[in-house]
Amino acid sequence: MSGPWISDEPEDPPVPLGLNEMTIPRAAILTSLGTIAMLLLSIIWVGWGAYSFLGQMDGAFVTVDESSIKEDGRWAWEAMLLFDTCDPKDDAWVWPENLSAQDEPFWLPGELSCEWRHHGNQDRAVVAVNNAGNQTLELQAIVDSDSVSITYPSGGLIEIEPDSAEMLVLELNSDVEEEIFNVIVSHPTVEDAEVKLEVRLLADNDWALHVDYGNRMNVHYKVWISDTGEQLDEGDLPVTAGSEPTCDAGAPSACYIKGFHWGVIGLDCDIFRCAIGDGTTHTVILPPELAYKDRPDREPANNQWLVFELSVNELLI
Repeated sequence: MSGPWISDEPEDPPVPLGLNEMTIPRAAILTSLGTIAMLLLSIIWVGWGAYSFLGQMDGAFVTVDESSIKEDGRWAWEAMLLFDTCDPKDDAWVWPENLSAQDEPFWLPGELSCEWRHHGNQDRAVVAVNNAGNQTLELQAIVDSDSVSITYPSGGLIEIEPDSAEMLVLELNSDVEEEIFNVIVSHPTVEDAEVKLEVRLLADNDWALHVDYGNRMNVHYKVWISDTGEQLDEGDLPVTAGSEPTCDAGAPSACYIKGFHWGVIGLDCDIFRCAIGDGTTHTVILPPELAYKDRPDREPANNQWLVFELSVNELLI
């Protein structure tokens, strides 16, 4: 028999299974192949993730057909300061002789330029944005002024159902003698789809307190039909500024038309005069969507533009 078991001559020790001169090169090759496979899988995974993300982005910013957000050749929304101080912007159109007789989905034929006579820092005014189209609109509102900001709703984001209107609250952040700025209401995904409201800001007498959204008060009001001048009513009412109309028992404000709640924002008085009915008076104009639209039980105010003269009897602070 031959072999290491009987040989007197020493031999190299047996090499353990798998550990020979090719072991390290083979391991390196296997490791490289594994690394390449992992890289390929990573590239495929990243590529698929990017593809999915871009698909989601395309879905979020899908191209909107401009015709779908237009009405009679105009963008389907319009903006108006509630104060009865507005004129056609740049004299580009003629003010209707009879507002209620217009056979159009819009409140007015074009963009507006409105005057806001403010009463000091933190004074406020309300902009109504009307949706004259047949689909719900999600819009973004900004102001091109460092002196004025939009305090309601948050971020100037508004959602408006068809044939209805929502409100923006403007707040003056500094003492300004005179300024012209724009409220720009735009569609977030359609370039150049914007409507501008020009506001001419002028200083008037300064007052300490300015009615804001959510303030409770008692106001004196007079109301007329805009087109005829017919006075409909006069009286005193409790109201919560800007609140949605509610008929719930025990509510701090009664069930009034939407524009009445918003129209009181921006009334002003001094700390002591707010308790004795001595403050500012302003006039607001309300289209039917903010007053009585399609309400035959409210004749003669049904489908009429209404003018309200409003003043503070008492501000509950």
